[in-house]
Amino acid sequence: MTFSSALDECFWLDAVDTGHLEPPVQGNEEAEVVLVGGGYTSLVAAYFLKRQCPEMDMAVLESDYLGFGSSGRNAGMVLHELHTDRLGRHGPRSVRFTYDQAVAAIDTIEEISRESGFDCELERTGYLKIAVHPAHLRKLAKIQASYGKLGVELPLLNGEEIQAAVRSRRFKGALRFPQAAMLHPGKYVAGLKQAIKKAGVRIYEQTRVTAIREGAELEVITSGGTLRSPNLVLGLNAYWADNRFGILRDRAVSLLSFIILTEPLPDDLWKELGWSGRQGYSDARRIHNYVRVTGKRILFGGRVAYHFGMEAPAGRERIYDRLYQEMLETFPCLEGVVSITHRWCGPVAITRRHTPLIGRTGKKDNIYYAMGYSGMGASLATLAGRVLADLVRGEDRRWQDLLYLRDRTLPLPPEPLRFLAFQGSYHGMRLLDGLDRWR
Repeated sequence: MTFSSALDECFWLDAVDTGHLEPPVQGNEEAEVVLVGGGYTSLVAAYFLKRQCPEMDMAVLESDYLGFGSSGRNAGMVLHELHTDRLGRHGPRSVRFTYDQAVAAIDTIEEISRESGFDCELERTGYLKIAVHPAHLRKLAKIQASYGKLGVELPLLNGEEIQAAVRSRRFKGALRFPQAAMLHPGKYVAGLKQAIKKAGVRIYEQTRVTAIREGAELEVITSGGTLRSPNLVLGLNAYWADNRFGILRDRAVSLLSFIILTEPLPDDLWKELGWSGRQGYSDARRIHNYVRVTGKRILFGGRVAYHFGMEAPAGRERIYDRLYQEMLETFPCLEGVVSITHRWCGPVAITRRHTPLIGRTGKKDNIYYAMGYSGMGASLATLAGRVLADLVRGEDRRWQDLLYLRDRTLPLPPEPLRFLAFQGSYHGMRLLDGLDRWR
């Protein structure tokens, strides 16, 4: 395996100007809204708050630089899912409304980028869920049927059709999600930063929040000073700053997901792969890979892991090696002729139901939050930002059918029980994947 000197560097973050950061908080200040976390959630919320209330004074706080976290490290897939498992509890209206709003997040991204004058390389390529074992074909057919009952038609591709879309001897068929899209995460977050800065939002980078004092007037205490505000938005998602300052505890588990990226492929290899539609995909296993094209490169990701044991380099090396082998198993023509130029990992926040939680909390009900995007952050964090902007303004009636606002969830167990539960679930899913392979 050939690696370049850019190892352990996120390719997307080359688009983020880390040489000219906004200064940190110094002294005591005030704002009408303080947003903690420099990712899509806070930035989209600030964008829509400013658009709806141009005179509103607000400040975004980030402990490192905007985009440093999950928003700059994800695969850039703008995806959506129909939560058919919620039909019994919430009914078809809420399930379909939530799906439609997640799909509309693509339009929101396009609208923001057009109005703000930046290009985040948004491509409406569609997305494939691919069967790599014959048992997966039955699984995909069931998904197609369940979507169809709510009026969402998804094409089911047979073996010949999937080979015409992306050539791999592993692929037996696929379910196509035609409305999905791909984007450049770094250019999206950099564009959002410039958009809200131009609109007059104060941005403080390298500002670590150390504590939050609740009350009608919240005090957000940082390493360099304090901001007082009647409204606080927590857009931390997978980053658990001291377990969310004790405000939101045990709602989601934060896992690491890993990515490798090839050098640009020559035209003859692209011709051999036949990947003309540039669709992103994931396979239908429970422990799956997610893959996409960016430029002439292939991004290959997957292999979630708990934070425990990942601080040691050897643990990460094993995961990167396995990812590389899985890429070659999928596309043997890459072996020995294509180098890996970048690799990185980033946290993913996953809730019990694998769907986000959005709402308000706090002693005075003036702390707003969204988290737990469960691998669909590009779309769901964008949606959450819009929702939070309306919640802060007291205009939440339009979102009354959104599942993510209505969900109630039991807290996760404390450590080390949480780690043991994850390990048991992870190995159980791998066992089931193995059974699918041999069934």
